[in-house]
Amino acid sequence: MKFSKELKAGVIALLAIVGFVVLFQFMKGRSLFTTDNIFYAKYDNVEGLAQSSPVSINGLKVGQVVKIIPQTSKTGQITFVVKITVDNSFEFSKNSTLEIFEPGLMSGKEMRVNLVYGGATAKDGDTLQGAFKLGMMGSLSSQVGPVKDQLQTVLYRVDSLMSNANKIVDDQNRAEIRALLSNLNKTVGALQTTAGSVNNLVGHNDPKLQKVLDDASVTMQSGKTTLDKYGNLAESIDTKKLNVTIANLDATVGQLNQVIGGIDKGQGSLGKLMKDEQLYNNLNSASTNLNALIEDMKANPKRYINFSVFGKNNKN
Repeated sequence: MKFSKELKAGVIALLAIVGFVVLFQFMKGRSLFTTDNIFYAKYDNVEGLAQSSPVSINGLKVGQVVKIIPQTSKTGQITFVVKITVDNSFEFSKNSTLEIFEPGLMSGKEMRVNLVYGGATAKDGDTLQGAFKLGMMGSLSSQVGPVKDQLQTVLYRVDSLMSNANKIVDDQNRAEIRALLSNLNKTVGALQTTAGSVNNLVGHNDPKLQKVLDDASVTMQSGKTTLDKYGNLAESIDTKKLNVTIANLDATVGQLNQVIGGIDKGQGSLGKLMKDEQLYNNLNSASTNLNALIEDMKANPKRYINFSVFGKNNKN
């Protein structure tokens, strides 16, 4: 039986097309001889997930991403529905989640089924809860972002501070600061010179300095001796006797106060003399008369004294 050239060409073309389809599906990871279950998950952001990305369960590849379908709501919000296939030999709970993650630093995004035990089994065509986990670079970027914002704020404040400082430090202030630094340098130089002179004076043991030190030593010794004498004197005082003497003095002062009080009240001879004006006047009059008598006796002694050698009285 002979085949025409056209039939042979058609068969070859058909086989080429079938082989291309099989090869294309193999390159995409799909199997033409098994029946997979289809699941869906909804995301606001797929973060670079692509079709034919692998889907795994506990690290084992069990399917792949078939299609990513964008959807736009009435409010204009865009979401993405991810369609995946999973080998039907794997059964898991409908409460499990489909998570987009990045397995390595340089690898692309993948999906995995985070198993949750318990509940109804997921069926072909079910929609699972979507989840997303930041990769290493994404996590680092999310942490660096706030730090970058804070750093920008700090740099802005520093820039403002420097600008204000430049406004304050004008040409005149700069000149004054330079003059101040110059004077400060001169002061430091003078202090260094003084310190050098002191070092030389102490190093050469100047006689004047030595004399001052010797005089100070003598003064310290004299002061020590005086303090020692004062200490010995304080130790030699009998505190009990001193207290008795002070008590006796206090009693004497009390009695003297009583006497003075009695005199002030007119008690006793001195009190009567001080308080009785008539007695005072009588004593004063008697004293006056006595003084007159004495004066008269001095002037006329014969009137009061009359004697004779022979015992004969002379009559005037």
